Amino acid sequence: MASVSFEPGVAERYPKRVAGGAIYHGPHEEISHIKLRIATGGAGESGLVRALSDAFIAEMENKRYCEPFNVAWIKSDTAASFNHLAENAADLSITYHIMAENIALRQGIADRSEYAWRDHFMLVGPRSNPAKLTTGGQAVGLTVYDLFSQLFCAAVGSSNSRHQVRFLSRYDKSATNIKESCIWSAIGQTPWSHPYSSWYHRDVLFPFDALRAAAKLQEYTLVDRGTWYAVEEWVREEMTIFMEGGDDEGDLLLNPAHALVCSYGENKGMANLFVDWLIKADGGQEVIRSFAVNDNILYSVAPDKDDIKAQADTGRG
Repeated sequence: MASVSFEPGVAERYPKRVAGGAIYHGPHEEISHIKLRIATGGAGESGLVRALSDAFIAEMENKRYCEPFNVAWIKSDTAASFNHLAENAADLSITYHIMAENIALRQGIADRSEYAWRDHFMLVGPRSNPAKLTTGGQAVGLTVYDLFSQLFCAAVGSSNSRHQVRFLSRYDKSATNIKESCIWSAIGQTPWSHPYSSWYHRDVLFPFDALRAAAKLQEYTLVDRGTWYAVEEWVREEMTIFMEGGDDEGDLLLNPAHALVCSYGENKGMANLFVDWLIKADGGQEVIRSFAVNDNILYSVAPDKDDIKAQADTGRG
């Protein structure tokens, strides 16, 4: 869902240039010819966008006899990624909010959306666990709502303590910020509202920096699996996982990624070719299936469409 004013005709003629991120060139030397611009956040920081870009460039050059080209990663969060589509700053965006993605399609800033992969949210915090959150909660039937409720009570109860229990929010309209806000709201709490809750630490940071800050400050936070396993080891040594999402489409901590193609992107043809390749089992999905950092597989491949339908039918039943 774009939150900026846009005119498709103007945006098509005058693509916006956005700095930040990286340039990937596959097996050849870097050149100035950018033929695809991808906007996303954590998957760029973890290295997945680079792995996908390099493999796609090699595929295009080897099988389609395409001239060498570069792929640009535009570093952004989910909210900004929609705006990059609206302003023709990106040819495609990888986003993590299905409702906003459907609105983007209705707005006309994207005309194609495909399930790209599955990331997963985690509730993490200090190994000392000052909030005394239940460990192994899923095994005893607890949900993330239960753990957030425990965290809230501990934070409020320690408000006058020298060692207050705190939660770090990225507070940046990212998919992670939206998810934790939904969880807080679901248990009847909005700690960002007046009167402000001192234990609710708002810090507008990208995923890696946010997790580093939580580790240094010994605060709880919500993070995605890709970031958790790709960040430096010292961070994980300071923190522990209290709950992690699974692959079930109904899991509250599932973080599904979708690829949206800009309706009037500067490189729309290449964007569609990339998405065609991305969703192929022996194309992008194979890269995702084997993508690992520190010997940990970071993401799950996109589910089969029949599997999604079957789960939806089961839920209705």
